[in-house]
Amino acid sequence: MQKTSTLFIENINSLPIWIKQVITKEISLNLINKLGEFIQLIGTDNLFQYLRPTVTFKGKQELEEKRLRLSDSYYIFLKACLDGETIFEITLKNNWSLADSAKIFCRLVEIDMLEVPESNDKEYAIAQFIANKIRTGEFLRKIGKINSMQLDQAIKYQKEVQAEGRNVKMASVLIKMGFITDKGLDSLLILKDEAKRRLTVSMGFTSLKYNNEQDRKDYVLSLQKEIARLESENLIMKKRLKKILQIND
Repeated sequence: MQKTSTLFIENINSLPIWIKQVITKEISLNLINKLGEFIQLIGTDNLFQYLRPTVTFKGKQELEEKRLRLSDSYYIFLKACLDGETIFEITLKNNWSLADSAKIFCRLVEIDMLEVPESNDKEYAIAQFIANKIRTGEFLRKIGKINSMQLDQAIKYQKEVQAEGRNVKMASVLIKMGFITDKGLDSLLILKDEAKRRLTVSMGFTSLKYNNEQDRKDYVLSLQKEIARLESENLIMKKRLKKILQIND
């Protein structure tokens, strides 16, 4: 069956160009407003979603033998990586959030089942950040927003304040020292928060292409089941509404 990510992009590309012009402008403005001083994080050179993780020998062995008895999602992820799929495709296909994929990815890297080329440091940093593996200061250092000396200064200041019995978050220290702005901090929070969201929009599945007739039948059956479920829910809601409004048939 056609890749979910390919289908998603094809459906967008099939729109008339005059609509895509408006969409492009509106999305660009939205991203600039949300990411602000971190707008460089949407560049294709460091977009985590485009990363194609490489499975190590250890990862291939685990996929075959399953000695560690990891949860199914880890093996699904490893198999997809072995097939050369991107993080974007893996996430869409499994109806995960980007944060879900990032957590699995980081864990597999930690146990040496995936490797990250040195050229992908920023992608890995983004994954670690949205997976809550690294904190704000370390993330900013890894993406080049601040240097190691500035981070050390911030850590030193934070420890001095805490020694006085006052609790202060690193983000507040970074703002106070002028390394990021309040709006910049908001952008980072938005980046992390929206990574937890799953795609819920319709993707025009009528244009799906199937490898064989059985795939088509299986998909039609799943649609029929979903339609039946929605019709049942709709009937229940109608009955409840009638009861609330005291409407008799």
